[in-house]
Order: sequence, then C-alpha cells, then structure tokens
Amino acid sequence: MQDYRSDLSAFQIESHWRKTTPSTRRLLVIYAHPDDESFGNAGTIARYTSAGADVHYACATRGEVGGVAPELLNGYPDIAALRSAELGRAAEALELTSYHFLGYRDSGMPDTPDNQHPQALFGAPVAEVAARITALIRVIQPQVVVTFGPYGGYGHPDHIAIHVAAMAAFDGAGDPHYCPDQLAAGLPIWRPRKLYYSTFHTRMLKVGLWVMRRLGKDPEKAGENGDVDFVRVLTEATPVTTTVKCGAFLEQKDRAWQAHRSQLGSMGMLLQLPRVLRRPFTASESFTRVVPAPNGKPEHDLFAGI
Repeated sequence: MQDYRSDLSAFQIESHWRKTTPSTRRLLVIYAHPDDESFGNAGTIARYTSAGADVHYACATRGEVGGVAPELLNGYPDIAALRSAELGRAAEALELTSYHFLGYRDSGMPDTPDNQHPQALFGAPVAEVAARITALIRVIQPQVVVTFGPYGGYGHPDHIAIHVAAMAAFDGAGDPHYCPDQLAAGLPIWRPRKLYYSTFHTRMLKVGLWVMRRLGKDPEKAGENGDVDFVRVLTEATPVTTTVKCGAFLEQKDRAWQAHRSQLGSMGMLLQLPRVLRRPFTASESFTRVVPAPNGKPEHDLFAGI
C-alpha cells in the first residue's frame, strides 16, 4: 500500500485525511458520534499515534441531537457543524491519521422522535452501514479494529447500531464475494487480524454506583434526562481482557476532551480536579478482545502478536 488517499465519496463517506503515507501499524476505531473517540479511548489513541502507529476514526453521525449552550453555536450554522469542528480539533490533539463521517444522523436516546428520522443511524439498513465501513477497512487496511460491545456502552441506539454494522464489516471485508462493487472499483479485500470492544472496568463502575447512591442519586436513572441505567451498564459490560496503560498521555487526553466543549457535561467537572486525583480513573483504558479469542492471559497492547 503506497498511499491511503482514496475518493470514498462514491460510498457516501466524507473523509478528512491528516496523513496519507501509511505506517506499518494501523488501527481503525469505529463509533457513532463525535466525542465517542475521545471520551472512550483518547488515551489509547494518543499512546499509539505517539509511537508512530496510524489511528483512523470512522464516525457514523455528526451528533446532531442534544442540547448545546447557545453561545457555543456562534459561528456555526447548526449543531452538526459545531460538533464536526470539535471532532477536527480532537483529531489534531490526538494526532489522528484520519477521520471519516459515514453520512448518518444522530438517532437520540431510546424511544425519542429522533429515532424515526429518515437519516437516523438507528433505522438505516445494517447492510448499508456495514458496506460503508467495509470500504474504509479495505482502504485503510487496519490490523486492529475497535468498536462498541453489543450493549453499546450505555444502551444508546446508535452505539448498538454501529456495533452490529462494524461486526458485519469486520467479517465481510476479507470476503471476495462481499460488496463486489467495491472490488470492481479497485478496493482490495482485507481481513483485520484483531477485533476489540471498548468496555468498562467493573471495579470502577461499582465505585461509581456506590458514590451515586451515597449522593442520593438513582443509578438506574442517570444522565441529563434520566435515561441511562448504570446498573444495567454494569450487568452488560463485557469482560476486560486487555488494559492499555496511557498515563503518560493524560495531557493529550485532556485536550481531546476539551475539544468537545459542547459535550463535556460531567467530564468537565472531572477535568477540574487535579490530574493526580483523576489518574486512577483515566490512566488506563479497558477492552475486550473478541478476535482472536482471548487465551486467559492479561494483555496490555492492542497490537500484541502482530
């Protein structure tokens, strides 16, 4: 592979390439919204880009749904434009190799009118979404893919939808009979070697539940609208097989979080704490290895064995 840059607009993908000469180690992160990459895996991304690996982000939507302080919209026509710009700033902080919008709309939380929007990711055909991700896999040729687990972290419809599509794309990208139009357009088949879900360390979740209850808050009705059930998040969390240490990259992680200013919420309060107090919660990130199946031994590198 000589050059990443391919025109993916034929596959309804809007690409932003920050580097076009490939590295020997390549990671593709597949999530639903601008900010998922930073609030989920900023430390891991910074660790690998700092070591010379290429990290790419496939973002299904532009995060159009949700409240934003009016003053943050100054200079932007709408929330989508604001949040797209925030992702661009986070990409710079994390030194992402590229980021790509898959062309869908934020679906909002379960049982809300935004679920029914004609462009919502929640209602998009799985085969269509998977085909777009497959095109990215075939162009980027990552050895490692990271996405949400089956529950999507905390049950967001878009997180679950992108999980299903990413799984189909991971399996299909190396199949010479899958998405033949892409092969006719010159994209090669490619089979990534490793697949991970991002996950939560249950010990940290249990501490969080204890704190919420001590503060008189209902952990089953968390979030701004009371639509996040942290008890179920704990139940649905996939087991940690891989812990990536990223304590040396907390400054980059902070800058990536701060780039998503419109979405900081409780993260903003966490950022106000001295870094030494935040370190136990932010100096490592957890993953579940899916492919190849875990062997029971602790793992600390997504590229281990490659």
